[in-house]
Amino acid sequence: MAVFYKLMQNTITNSKTNGKWYAHSAIVGTVGLKQMADVIQRNCSMKRSDVNAVLTELPEVMRDLMQQGYRVNVEGLGAFKFQVYSQGTDSVSEFNVQKHIKRVKVVFQPESEYDKASGTRAKYLTKGMSFADINSLAAKAALDQKAEEESGQQVEP
Repeated sequence: MAVFYKLMQNTITNSKTNGKWYAHSAIVGTVGLKQMADVIQRNCSMKRSDVNAVLTELPEVMRDLMQQGYRVNVEGLGAFKFQVYSQGTDSVSEFNVQKHIKRVKVVFQPESEYDKASGTRAKYLTKGMSFADINSLAAKAALDQKAEEESGQQVEP
């Protein structure tokens, strides 16, 4: 499967890389729990309703465990944990949670696999990945649509 990208030019005037072109990931759509449940149902013996129930419950369970201080590892996907950002104080006694904690982020660490042959680690989610220009997808979709319209016009009811 290809990961789509589009080229964008750096237009920041005082940047050292102004004018250079860079690849940025391009999203072709969004998939929700229902669609994922459909795919999982096709790939295993569970019904979509069962899969949907489990997938719907997963975020709540992860939130509860992370709020209890756990790092949550989803095998084959990766690990999730909270990271706290705060303002510094001169002493422990000065620290006030409401005043000094500025934000909390969820940190995701993708699962990786060790490749003995190359001696490197590779992210499981990027295994077998290739790249394709998003413009080629748009061009292909336009050609497919045109061919469909032409074939529809030629066929008599």
